Amino acid sequence: MNHVIVYCHPAKESFNMALVETYTEELKKSGHTVAVRNLYSSGFQPVLTQEEYEQSLAFMYSTDIKKEQELLTWCDCLTLIYPVWWGGMPALLKGYIDRVFSYGFAYELDGEEPIPQLKGKSAVSICTTGTPSEIYEKNGMHHAMNLARDHSIFEFCGMEVKRSIYFGNVIHSPESERERMLQCVRSLGSSF
Repeated sequence: MNHVIVYCHPAKESFNMALVETYTEELKKSGHTVAVRNLYSSGFQPVLTQEEYEQSLAFMYSTDIKKEQELLTWCDCLTLIYPVWWGGMPALLKGYIDRVFSYGFAYELDGEEPIPQLKGKSAVSICTTGTPSEIYEKNGMHHAMNLARDHSIFEFCGMEVKRSIYFGNVIHSPESERERMLQCVRSLGSSF
């Protein structure tokens, strides 16, 4: 399978990067091809302008967006790896979604009826939080984030959601707990 991993964290030595490296290594060991897109180091410009929005309605896309769309066309599975900030994805990643999952590429409309354009592809999300997972599970945050991302983005565009993983309390987790999290990502990578 072909995998695209979209990674969004500003710190080069973050635990999120350890998740990316571990997951990528396991996928490659299992014979998969992997392309990693680091949104911070690539300098991805996240702002959807009015001009770009209007051009997308005519199926016209800028060169940087065409490159990202070609990768998504190539992949069988898209994985997002990011920290949860203020109950959602970082603004840079949301800007990636706004620009890359554009009209004519990820979806079209028949009146108000969506026509998904990314059928046959799967999606995975691996998220870290400072808040313990038990709290987000109890107060409904995990469910809310799944609806906002999995249903409103991935499924809307025709993608099958394979997994949505949350690793909580990452900032204060002992090394043994972080190793358990990395092992979970290894297991996920070898399950494809």
